[in-house]
Amino acid sequence: MNTNEEIKLLFKLYLEGNTSPAQEERLFAILSKEDLLNESFEKTTTEMWAEDVPLRDDSLSAQAELQSVWNRIGEEEQDKKRHISWLKYAASLFLVCTAALTWYAMKIGDHKVTAATAFLTKSTRQGERLKLVLPDRSVVYLNGGSKLSFAHHFEKGKYRDIYLEGEAFFEVKEDPNCPFIVHTGSLQTRVLGTSFNIDAYPGKETFSVSVKTGKVGVSAANVNGLQHLSFLTPGKRLVYQLKAEKFSLNQLSVEAVNAWTESRFVFRNESLSNIILQLERSYNISFKVKNPALLRCRFNATFQHNTIKEIAGQLQLMSAGKIHYEFNNQNTTITLWGEACE
Repeated sequence: MNTNEEIKLLFKLYLEGNTSPAQEERLFAILSKEDLLNESFEKTTTEMWAEDVPLRDDSLSAQAELQSVWNRIGEEEQDKKRHISWLKYAASLFLVCTAALTWYAMKIGDHKVTAATAFLTKSTRQGERLKLVLPDRSVVYLNGGSKLSFAHHFEKGKYRDIYLEGEAFFEVKEDPNCPFIVHTGSLQTRVLGTSFNIDAYPGKETFSVSVKTGKVGVSAANVNGLQHLSFLTPGKRLVYQLKAEKFSLNQLSVEAVNAWTESRFVFRNESLSNIILQLERSYNISFKVKNPALLRCRFNATFQHNTIKEIAGQLQLMSAGKIHYEFNNQNTTITLWGEACE
C-alpha cells in the first residue's frame, strides 16, 4: 500500500470516527510531513467525497472554525454541487489537519498538551432537549436553553470537570479514582457515581442541586476560597442564593428530581414565576404578565405530556378563576392578567 492509498484509508476511518489510537497516530504523523498542496495528495482526498463520509465531532476549536463553512454550505443552491463538494472537502481536510498539527505539537513542543485540554460544548435552544453520552459513558440530559462543556477525553486518575449553564440531569458512571465535578458559576457539585439534577440558569437568583440516587457534595466559592455547604442524599435539594451566599435544604420526591426529562412537571408550592420559567424553556413560548402580583401565586400540580394550552387552562382552574390568559395568533406568547392570589 503506497502513501496516498494509506492516507485515503486512514482519512476515511478518521472522519467516520473508527480509527484506533495507533491509526490516528500514523495518520497525524503522515500529515505533519506531507505537502498538503501536492497534486497527488489533493487527488487522493478529493476522491473520497463521492462516498459522502460523515464528519466526526472532534475538537471545539475546529468546530468554531468550521461553523462559517457549514453556514455557507447551507446557503448554497442545489445547482452549485461542485462548489458544495469543494467546501465539504476543505472543511473536512481542515478538521484532520488541525488534529494532525495538534498531535505534532504534542510530540515535539516544550509545552505538554493533553487531549483533555480540548473541550467540547453542546447547547440547546428553548423548547429543545438533548441526551449526551460523555467520554466516560456517563449520561447527561440537557434541558432547553442550556450549555454544557466537557473534555473530549477524561484522563485516568484526574478530575472529570464539567461546566454547565442552565439545567441538566446527570447519570454518572462510578469511578472512585476520578471524581466527577460540575461547575456552575460559584457552585461545585462533586460526585463519584450517582444521579442528580442541577438547575443553574444565568440570571436566576438561586441555583439548586437535587439528588435521585447516591450521594452528592456541594461547595461554593467565595472570598475565603471553596467552602463546603452540604452532602445531599436521595430526595434532598439544596437551594443556593447567589447574592446572599446562603443556602437552604428541603425534601422532594425522587420522582420529581428528573421529571422534566420525561415531559413531566411536578410543582409543590411552586410560585407562578418559577412555573413560567420552566414552561418557557420546555415549550419555547413567552409569557407577558400584566399584574406582577400574580407571580407570587403558588400551585401544587403534576402535569405529564400536556400541551401548553392544557396547562394554562388547569392553572386558571386552580386559581379559582383569578388568573386569565390569552394566546396570540401565532401561539408563541401567552398574556396573563387577573387578581393577586391571597
